[in-house]
Amino acid sequence: MYLQGVNFGGYLSQADLNEKHLKTFITEKDFKKVKSWGFNIIRLPVDYMLFEDDRKPFVYDEKRLKYLDRCVDLAEKHDLWLMIDLHKAPGHSFALKERDSNDIWDKKSPNRARFVKIWEFLAKRYAGRGEKIMYELLNEPVAGKDAQWNSLASDGLEAIRKFDKKHWVVIESNKWGNVHTFRSLKKFNDKKIIYSFHFYEPIVVTHQMAEWVGFVKNNIYKKLVDYPGRPEGMKGIAAEVAKREKDFAIFFKKQDRMWTKKDLDKMVDLIVRFAKKNSVPVLCGEFGCVAHAMPKTRENWTRDLISKFRKHRISYTYWNYKNMDFGILDYTEKYGRNGNYTPGTRLDGPILKALQSGIL
Repeated sequence: MYLQGVNFGGYLSQADLNEKHLKTFITEKDFKKVKSWGFNIIRLPVDYMLFEDDRKPFVYDEKRLKYLDRCVDLAEKHDLWLMIDLHKAPGHSFALKERDSNDIWDKKSPNRARFVKIWEFLAKRYAGRGEKIMYELLNEPVAGKDAQWNSLASDGLEAIRKFDKKHWVVIESNKWGNVHTFRSLKKFNDKKIIYSFHFYEPIVVTHQMAEWVGFVKNNIYKKLVDYPGRPEGMKGIAAEVAKREKDFAIFFKKQDRMWTKKDLDKMVDLIVRFAKKNSVPVLCGEFGCVAHAMPKTRENWTRDLISKFRKHRISYTYWNYKNMDFGILDYTEKYGRNGNYTPGTRLDGPILKALQSGIL
């Protein structure tokens, strides 16, 4: 299996889920555009709050679920794979301000029970639909221990298989889908699992000047960084990040060096080895270089990574189709005078071509 596509982030997740947004941000035109670009899959992040209220757990809002149903219908109509990604679950968030309160790892937590029931509900709802649906158990798990995530993933997989043995299930590695934790990801006794990771390496390139990440927000490292190249002034930065965000320090391992395609390749090889050892398909569910970066940096980084994916048939879904600071399209024109986007169309043509270079 080799799939190439994009994320529809910011539609049913990480957004104000009001009716106007739900009706207009993504329409059939967007499915057609993705198809016309030559891609064959859409990863659809979905926050549980779209259809479940914390005040009414285990009650699912059919009026709101129609937007998810519509995406399933449109993907099927335009012959696209659709990955339904539970981007935010009850008792779990990957975000800095929220993750310390995650209680989904506790086997007795009511939120863990809600997570299981959501997957039973969705699997039952879509079990009879076409072959090209996938379920992604949880976006960017941030368990304290890898074994805690493996345990929760087992519960989620079991919930899905009660009702749906046909569709593929996507399971990513712990700590935001990091390549370094991939070796600890459980190999499940299920032939329809895709093992997933996210790739934002090196973080000082891909998230340079990104105002929402701790190392920028806390004035630890705020510099433009070229790729290929070596980030300047990195002495002591990893230690400072570890003081503020202990878990996030995993992204600062050996950052202070020259970064080239060879370095990206070595990191992706951690995934390649897992895939070969276990004879399983793998997927990069998210990757991207923020639009704050210079156009050539953004293009070079993307093109180098895609060449590696193509060589080893690693499926990929780029973050992101529209906006979210990484978009192929700058839909709201947040980056109005940014050199990455063509005036008028608001399209980053070089990024689109780089992504298309992986299509066979």
